[in-house]
Amino acid sequence: MTYRAGVVLVTLLGLAVTAGAAEDKLGTALRGVVEENVRAYDARDTDAFLRTLHPQSPGYEATKAILSDQFREGDIHVTLVDYKYIGHDDEFAVARVKMKTVAPPSTGFQSNITDSIVVFHRDEFARAWKLWSEDILGVQFTP
Repeated sequence: MTYRAGVVLVTLLGLAVTAGAAEDKLGTALRGVVEENVRAYDARDTDAFLRTLHPQSPGYEATKAILSDQFREGDIHVTLVDYKYIGHDDEFAVARVKMKTVAPPSTGFQSNITDSIVVFHRDEFARAWKLWSEDILGVQFTP
């Protein structure tokens, strides 16, 4: 290997490591959005919960409208079971998320674990990534 080829190889490897670190940082930041969403839901903190959602997402207004009803329904708790960052492009980022939702039988809600693909979009006004949409891949009902 020539000196020039070695320099090019080292430079390319350095770029790959830098890109990998940026991916890890974004994946960690997105996990933080999901964790804050779960924390706010469990705390019944409407404002904090809505801050995790992108204000222009397709489901924002519908979620905002039913959130207080959900909070009144009973002692429902959500736990993050698994999180896997998948990737991103210039506009959106994607992760696979598993959540466990547990409620006492008196609520009429069936406890479950959902497996979802979650899409994030950067809110340029707030300069932060926020939840955009969710596509549920499967639901496992639990006792």
